[in-house]
Amino acid sequence: MKLYSLQAIVMVYLTTYPSTLLVLAQTTDQYSANKLSNIEGIDNVTTSEPLDPTFSLSTSVEKSSSTESSTSTSLGPINTALPADCSQREKNRAQPVAKTSSRLRKCCPLGENLDIYRENQSDSMCDNGILKFEPTVISAVLFDNCIEDLEIETILDYDIGNPCNSSFQYDDEEDVFFVLQDGSLLIIDHDNESYTVEENYCLDIDKTGHLFAFTCITQVEEQIAFAKVVMVAVLMLISMPCLLLVSYLHLTLRLLRNLHGLCLSLMSLCLASGYFVHSVVHIYGIPYTGFIGYVIQFFILSYFFWYFCVCFNVLFNVWYKLPCCIQLSKSWATINFVCYCLIAFTGPATLVTLTVQKGLPGMPSYFLQGLTESIRESQRYFIPPVSTILICSFLVNVISFFGFQRINGYTKAEKNDHAGPTDAIFDQQKYEDVKKDAKCVCLLGIIMIVSWLLEIITFYSGSNSKYLVLCDMVNGLQGVWVLLIFLVVRRRRTIILRWWYDRGSHKIEGTELQELDKSGNHI
Repeated sequence: MKLYSLQAIVMVYLTTYPSTLLVLAQTTDQYSANKLSNIEGIDNVTTSEPLDPTFSLSTSVEKSSSTESSTSTSLGPINTALPADCSQREKNRAQPVAKTSSRLRKCCPLGENLDIYRENQSDSMCDNGILKFEPTVISAVLFDNCIEDLEIETILDYDIGNPCNSSFQYDDEEDVFFVLQDGSLLIIDHDNESYTVEENYCLDIDKTGHLFAFTCITQVEEQIAFAKVVMVAVLMLISMPCLLLVSYLHLTLRLLRNLHGLCLSLMSLCLASGYFVHSVVHIYGIPYTGFIGYVIQFFILSYFFWYFCVCFNVLFNVWYKLPCCIQLSKSWATINFVCYCLIAFTGPATLVTLTVQKGLPGMPSYFLQGLTESIRESQRYFIPPVSTILICSFLVNVISFFGFQRINGYTKAEKNDHAGPTDAIFDQQKYEDVKKDAKCVCLLGIIMIVSWLLEIITFYSGSNSKYLVLCDMVNGLQGVWVLLIFLVVRRRRTIILRWWYDRGSHKIEGTELQELDKSGNHI
């Protein structure tokens, strides 16, 4: 068990780092300018914020001269000055307690280091790491101006990102700070020989190996009230039965259970699953920084990947199957469906794996606003991939449009050709079906692109306007749009109504039983 008085800690630290004496001799304005920084960039630094009253520098020059004389002494007198124990001092009421939820807040993603001395301040403050981040965590009991180290080895998991809008900056060349067993940051104040404990902070190293800490001046606040979040979550729950109905009908009805229908069914099922978990998490306030956040990210990403597969299936029909008059066998159709499954599931799984490796939260950007750089960095494996998928889907739909123009020219040429019958017969009915499918897919694509643009506006906007909630509401109703588009089309509506009326009310007409009954042969 180690006992530390704050005077001894400061004296030992000044012996190790004599350059700290220069820091203590700075004026109050210079000190505040060096302390105040923002994780978003050095150009956002302001000196108008009031200093912490504990940072009193009125006698800093006098203290520095007395400290210079103490640096030449050996550690023996310092050790004799240590208290026998901290029991004679008053124990602080708030003590750090290690819990399973205790986390150490790291500024940059795993495998990346700080780059705060970059030339372009608009760039990310994080860069590929060359040094391993291994901060020391101590288990301590806090007393009045006394710290008792329990010498218990403690290992904490990491939370990634800076929770601050603006921050104080500390570094290990000028300041003394430790991480406590509950994940909070212990900062030693040189001047007043006291300490402070910060709950909202982040910690990281730069490429030279120096440790930096950022503590919040102002913290990122929730920009959407809980009632608004619940309202959008309820809309997601309304979308869920609509999506499940679309999935059920395309899996049940024989006329809809083709390759296109199976892809559409799984697309709806993935979005329904993602919306359900997402809404439950926000309604009940369940922490989403762990496994559940990655589950939501996987389902939402799968929805967009499945939409790309649906678009590609239309393209495949228009440019290959219909012009070549090819009807895939059941085996080849199964292989085609398996390929779509590999694309729609391995893509999201890869992105989720990269998110886990970087230690980023998996929760998608819904209900979030990228107010700080760390929040924007947390969406690097969601917003850019989804934007790319929607752009590729749009291009696929454009290519499919030219494919339909090509088929129209092909059918006209076939009607004017009187040379004789051809070996392959063009399937006009399938052409009409694919054409209707393409219209539905394009209409859904327009709604998805508009919804996604509204989501990006919501995420990158720094305001708290009410119209941002309307953007989220449009996103939450995507299940209703899917239902209206894919089930209200005339052909599908006819098939569904026919199936509904036939359930339990099918009449037997013109059978042998009726003929026997007419002849008087009762059964």
